[in-house]
Amino acid sequence: MQPLLPIIKTALNRLQPPPKHAQPFLLLLVLLLLSHTFSLSRDQNRNLAGKGKPCYKLAYFSELRRRLNFVEAEHACKRDGGQLLSVESVSEQKIIEQLITELRPTDGDFWIGLRRNHGDDSSSDCSTQYYWLDGSKSTFRNWHWDEPSCGYEVCVVMYHQPSAPPGLGGLYMFQWNDDNCETKNNFICKYTICIEKLFTIFCREEYTLTTLTLSYPSANLTVTKSASLSVCVFLLALNLVYIIIPTIPLILLLLTVTGVCCFKLLARR
Repeated sequence: MQPLLPIIKTALNRLQPPPKHAQPFLLLLVLLLLSHTFSLSRDQNRNLAGKGKPCYKLAYFSELRRRLNFVEAEHACKRDGGQLLSVESVSEQKIIEQLITELRPTDGDFWIGLRRNHGDDSSSDCSTQYYWLDGSKSTFRNWHWDEPSCGYEVCVVMYHQPSAPPGLGGLYMFQWNDDNCETKNNFICKYTICIEKLFTIFCREEYTLTTLTLSYPSANLTVTKSASLSVCVFLLALNLVYIIIPTIPLILLLLTVTGVCCFKLLARR
């Protein structure tokens, strides 16, 4: 499949200039098309990654204001057909670590789907009070050496602080920490079924040709720079509506070009 924009450009180059009264309208449509094409890449420059079954979505935000608290992250995953991440084994922990490493985000912890029952907040040992939101019975834990601290911090994050000075337990990377549920963080969703590569389309991300691969759940877009590079992302739940809406200017443009061609043919008769 060839990129759409070069095809459209070639087709337009072969046309005679449209009537003057139609030029402003065509220009507006072209600008709308380009704005949608580039805003899709710019506004969704987060990251999604998945491998096999189950699959995972790493919702990473470079802008702090766009990060979510625990409940917001939980709802975001549910709306997308998944759950906040449950980590059920050492091997699954390693998979998540690898995905985050491939993503290469800056500092920012990730919510996972582990939280504590509201009980005795003054207890010095609250580790047995934690449960997985998705119902998993796994007892696997990867706490930082001095966590959980109990108290009023009942929601759990996976550390990702690559620029922080090492502590007694080393770098603050991938260990778990109980946190205030209202803190704004990145998050990770988990899906029991992941069907990838239904079809492929092309667009431009920061003027670099990329391939967008439609995959489920909720029509997530996986972006790859090339087959030899690791999968990078467009993360946060892109529903089908977000795929359809950006195509509207393109459809209008094609209809307008068709109308101009028909008008020119009729005018010659």
